[in-house]
Amino acid sequence: MVPQTHHNMDERSAGLLNAVVGEFIRTGEPVSSAWIYKHHDFGIKPAMIRLELCGLTDHGYLAQPHSAAGRVPTDRGFEFYARTALEEETPDLDRRLRNDFLREDWPGFLSRFSEALGVLSAAAIFPGEDTYKSPLGGLMDSLEAPGEALKELVHDFEELDARLANAKRMSAEDFQVFTGKHSPITNSEFLSVMSASYGDGEGRVLICAIGPKRMDYRKTAKIFKGLRNARNK
Repeated sequence: MVPQTHHNMDERSAGLLNAVVGEFIRTGEPVSSAWIYKHHDFGIKPAMIRLELCGLTDHGYLAQPHSAAGRVPTDRGFEFYARTALEEETPDLDRRLRNDFLREDWPGFLSRFSEALGVLSAAAIFPGEDTYKSPLGGLMDSLEAPGEALKELVHDFEELDARLANAKRMSAEDFQVFTGKHSPITNSEFLSVMSASYGDGEGRVLICAIGPKRMDYRKTAKIFKGLRNARNK
């Protein structure tokens, strides 16, 4: 299913976009129409694939670093890919992760969550504004960014508790995705944030996965949906 928050994109265009983003996440290299034609069957020739990719570029989902190169995702493209992942079926959740979540053992849960995904994870409880976060080391190891960007990442980490405590509006939405400067809790252009909120009017917990733009959105989405299913049982 194509997410409804984006322009009127048909299934083939959505499939092409997700193919580009998925391969870019895997390799970090621009993706060409020839590669798509070789590895996917969209029922169209390379020339038509190039035309579709041009359209996705015009709409801001892809960028072309050089005229002779393939395409890379923009922030909008990453966000589309992540929202598509949230609509996929949910597998069984790791038992230990599920138990930590249901017991509200937030330090233990965030530790397992970060280990499973290779991201920085954080939680905020509303009302009360209690906050928790995992260590920064795992994210630092996976982030491909210049030295100055790493300084900004450390600053984001230092400010995260205060930003989470003021992020009550984020807890009003079940699932959200932010990339780069769009995020309300980080400033680094090299980061993506996926968040999920669980609870009711009496209290909610906001869980955030903060990772590089090439983070595993699909695995993150499956865990978020698995947690929702566990809570609703």
